[in-house]
Amino acid sequence: MSKNILITGGTGFIGQQLVDQWLQNDHQITVFSRRPEWVAQRWGGRVTAANTLAQLGERYHWLINLAGEGIADQRWSEARKQVLRASRIDFTRDLADWAASSEQQFECVISGSAVGYYGRLSGSAEQQTVTEQSHAGQDYAARLCQDWEHAAKALAPRTQRLITVRTGLVLGPRGGMLQRMWLPFYLGLGGPIGSGGQYMPWIHRHDYCRAIHWLLDSEAQGAFNLTAPEPVTNREFSRTLAGTMKRPAILPMPTPMAKLAFGEMSDLLLFGQRALPERLLESNFAFDFPSLAPAIQDIRTRW
Repeated sequence: MSKNILITGGTGFIGQQLVDQWLQNDHQITVFSRRPEWVAQRWGGRVTAANTLAQLGERYHWLINLAGEGIADQRWSEARKQVLRASRIDFTRDLADWAASSEQQFECVISGSAVGYYGRLSGSAEQQTVTEQSHAGQDYAARLCQDWEHAAKALAPRTQRLITVRTGLVLGPRGGMLQRMWLPFYLGLGGPIGSGGQYMPWIHRHDYCRAIHWLLDSEAQGAFNLTAPEPVTNREFSRTLAGTMKRPAILPMPTPMAKLAFGEMSDLLLFGQRALPERLLESNFAFDFPSLAPAIQDIRTRW
């Protein structure tokens, strides 16, 4: 059955893929974006573009809230931190206010978060392992995610099901984290960061989108880790990426250099979480790319 879908963050690396797939299934889609002209050009007028909440006058079956400035796009100055909070927390609160004032009643709301929710973890694999039942962390990224999820709870009265997706590193061709790493590794300039023992919870974009569709079509609610079932350390990730390109991975970035280059944001590189998709696996979701090497190989063929 065709659905009327509202998506924020629809022009991003993940959002564009979701919109393309929904169009193939004849859904009616509204993309909330600061660039409505770009939206019209990207999809040839097949989707509705809105850049203010006041322009949203319809009833929507599904709300997918993935809006948020890139957390690793710039150093975390105090001004940048405010931008990150406003684009996630303040905007989600505004969405909830709009949903209440317009008396929306969604079938499902999916709102974004990240595995940073669990905080800076280090040590053994066991010490870095988290599931949806694990406690939240206390560092900046963890508090950002917690506040983001708390803001989304205001949407609960307006929907039959509220789902929070705690996303890992989304891998795919010509975008996301790999967009920055591809050329250095292709030139043989890549290597592990810091100790290399920190885990990198990742997911192929293909599986991420499949999981979103799965959740929308299910009866699920609550928090879900959107990560592959086989997380790897930074050292393993570097070795796999370089090996796929048949390049060495011999130029590590020591911890002091990472801290000097990225400031507080270096926490994202030097610490990690071995985040497992426990709830997806319990719901019998089958990953097409559970392991990193086939995922990287697939991405390379599509680059």
